[in-house]
Amino acid sequence: MIGRPDAAVKPDELWLTGYERSNLGPELAKHGAKLVTDPHPDQQFFRRSDNYALAKKGIVAHTVSSFGLHKDYHQPSDDMAHIDLKHMEHAIESMIGPVEWLANANFKPEWVAGKKP
Repeated sequence: MIGRPDAAVKPDELWLTGYERSNLGPELAKHGAKLVTDPHPDQQFFRRSDNYALAKKGIVAHTVSSFGLHKDYHQPSDDMAHIDLKHMEHAIESMIGPVEWLANANFKPEWVAGKKP
């Protein structure tokens, strides 16, 4: 979900499904991730994303995205010709340091009270 930028956020930002549901997004942001809350809450992406099966089992699980609700989503026209490779490269590079920190930290993500699925 990072193949195209989302005009609803700044060009260098990514958003996290369910950002407000756990302490994971804010903590990654403290360590350099340019993550923001989902600008499309009406779309229910947290519940519609692959992370939800894990979240329902109690595992803090989110999806990092820059999906901009483009008309090609899940259509034959959603192909490599429409991928913004520079954007994708930047998105991946922007998360390396924060994810590396997470992998080596003693930090344990937790659900915010009342926000667990």
